[in-house]
Amino acid sequence: MPRKDPDASKSSFFLDKLLDAAVDIKQNPEAAERVYMARHLVQCTLPHSDPGNVNIWRRRNGNVTLSIRPHIGKDDKALYPYGSIPRLLLFWMVTEATRTKSRRITLGDSLPDFMREIGLNPRNGSGERSDVARLKEQMTRLFTAQINVEQAEEAHEMNVYMPVTSKTEFWWAFKTSADRSLWDSWIELGEDFFKMVTASPVPVDMRALRALKRSPLALDLYAWLTYTVFAANKNKANRIVPWKGLHDQMGGEYARTRDFRSKTLEAIKKIKLVYPALVIESTDEYLIVHPAKTAIESKE
Repeated sequence: MPRKDPDASKSSFFLDKLLDAAVDIKQNPEAAERVYMARHLVQCTLPHSDPGNVNIWRRRNGNVTLSIRPHIGKDDKALYPYGSIPRLLLFWMVTEATRTKSRRITLGDSLPDFMREIGLNPRNGSGERSDVARLKEQMTRLFTAQINVEQAEEAHEMNVYMPVTSKTEFWWAFKTSADRSLWDSWIELGEDFFKMVTASPVPVDMRALRALKRSPLALDLYAWLTYTVFAANKNKANRIVPWKGLHDQMGGEYARTRDFRSKTLEAIKKIKLVYPALVIESTDEYLIVHPAKTAIESKE
């Protein structure tokens, strides 16, 4: 009897989750789980993979540049936040900061509860590839990073240098791998970072994020498309985005724009399942986003 391919089984599992989310979102739009992302972090995004031991990492969107200065860990290693987990953390952080209007954010009563809230699985083991271990590592990387926003025009230049947090305190009380207390653990967002992330944040549906969480690119595109549809609606006109510009904005890991375009179109197929109202076209040179219903209903 042939052995089952574990990767194929895992892919099938996540496809089922994606389809379940698609059905739920289509049939129950009023049950949206509203969360937020900062506009600047929608327009320019975090690394998808580890940039390695470099001093600074950048993304560009027109005349705006977002750069990250990492925490330097043991052996002088640069510790950049990367992948899906810091994105899920940022959605949670921006949502809590927006909801509470406070720089100080409590992580919750327990680690399992916190992990479920941001779409992770607290019960998939305790090894280095478990969600528990990866979350702890990416929390350290994200909360110790400095994010800079630079805006340069012909006669004007503005720079904001923002530590993500100014203070943190974590209590890791080990009972079992799936029950580690985070009671009284908290973070305090840096003042400028707090102001940036709570200034007109972009609302999205957590159900979609959970379904797309395997792909950092899909998470980025989903939030960006939500924001771009909103802009198209506001201007009552299509948004025509050059592939080269979108590549600079969120596709730095892909050396060639055509490779980024191919991966983006693959991701958009999944996004359309959880964002069925999305109307989009692609040419060799442009991605065209039409006015449409936004991914999440506006608050009345």
